Amino acid sequence: MDSSNTNSAPLPPDEDLTEVRKPASLLIAQFFLFPLIIIGICVGIFLFFGYLTYEQRTPIEYLDGIRYGSGTQRWQAAFELSNVVNSNPERARTPEFVESLLVAHKESAEEDIAVRRYLALIFGELKERSAVPLLVGELSRSETLKTADWSKISSSTFRRPSLAQITEDLVQNQIYSLLALGSIGDNSAVPGVLEQTKNQDPSVRKTAAYVLGVLGDPRAVEGLLPLLNDPKEDVRWNAAPALALLGSSEGADLLMKLLDYSYVETLIDIEQAEKTQLRVNAVIGLVKLKHEPALGKIRELSENDPMPAVRSAALEALKQF
Repeated sequence: MDSSNTNSAPLPPDEDLTEVRKPASLLIAQFFLFPLIIIGICVGIFLFFGYLTYEQRTPIEYLDGIRYGSGTQRWQAAFELSNVVNSNPERARTPEFVESLLVAHKESAEEDIAVRRYLALIFGELKERSAVPLLVGELSRSETLKTADWSKISSSTFRRPSLAQITEDLVQNQIYSLLALGSIGDNSAVPGVLEQTKNQDPSVRKTAAYVLGVLGDPRAVEGLLPLLNDPKEDVRWNAAPALALLGSSEGADLLMKLLDYSYVETLIDIEQAEKTQLRVNAVIGLVKLKHEPALGKIRELSENDPMPAVRSAALEALKQF
């Protein structure tokens, strides 16, 4: 007898052999879903502890990051600090913090353009009058740096990719400093802001015009008048309402023009929200002047204008005529 036959089980026919396959959904879960869940849990834990760390950091600790961190750490700390102050200004408004903030701005190097930009935001949010001389100085400092030889400025860790980008960053610095001065509302800034009405960059000129209107100092009228003939329309559009807020009717004709919906809608390279704001500003300026020729038009806007914000401004203006 062949012993090999006694120790082996009979094999089933070929047609009875079937391959056991895992369901496709199980394979997807095994290779994709389960790893994603694990990654999600890890990310959640990371964010949770990051949140706890974020909450525990004080404004002074962020300032330490600005003063003593590396190039990228400095502007990131300044950005985060601006968010903290914006969400809770009262928490940061302490003598110790303000003094350290002033020191951090004074110590910032030429290449720390982003740092100074965010610090300007913070000064404006806090309405910190002691920062006015520093912010006015930043306006001229940024102008000087536009013509600096950046190849000789130290700290390669924060070097800008091109002179054009550096110039744009410095322009933004001037705009942020101007807006901070407007937010603070101290008229000692007026002479420094007036200087920026002559700036070569139209964005700076129009921001300076807006801020002068906000500050409300009649000394600014003479400096604003040339902007009514500025080659850039948006500079003129900011100068006319500013003059009206200062009691000058020199820009009234331009404000009347801005009331015209069909005219403003033809303007290119300007967002719809800005178009609406232009017309709202025109209404506000004309009612400030009590400009009688505008009364009929404003009444018409209050009834028929397609923009709700303009209708609302016109209705409010009618109460003040």
